[in-house]
Amino acid sequence: MEEDGAAGAFQSRSKLQAPSRSGFTLIEVLVALVIVTTALMVVAQGFLTGGRASVRAQKATVAVLLAESKMAELETGELALGSDAGGNFGPPHPDISWEMTTQAASPPGLTHVTLTVAWEERGERRTYVLDRLMRERPADE
Repeated sequence: MEEDGAAGAFQSRSKLQAPSRSGFTLIEVLVALVIVTTALMVVAQGFLTGGRASVRAQKATVAVLLAESKMAELETGELALGSDAGGNFGPPHPDISWEMTTQAASPPGLTHVTLTVAWEERGERRTYVLDRLMRERPADE
């Protein structure tokens, strides 16, 4: 009888000491970390790309507005229509330059004006070109 009692005690102890299988293994945790890190890197790259596109669009918009401003100076007579000119836009935008070329157009009395606005962006030269046909101003205006 003692043998049965000892065997019964051994069986009950082994059942009590059986290891539990709940939780994650180290490999599962590492795989999950790799997946989460990769996803965060993709999201961060999306934010960086969006930020760069925003800066590029902002600079292009400023270039368009400055080109229109120079054209308005031509229309009002602040700049002479028959001569080529160029420079930068001064203290507000010293990194943005402009160049204007003019040539006689047909029919007589019209001038073809090409205004190029240029700036550096991420080591690359970017330009915006504005072409217009303008009527020469009579001398009495």
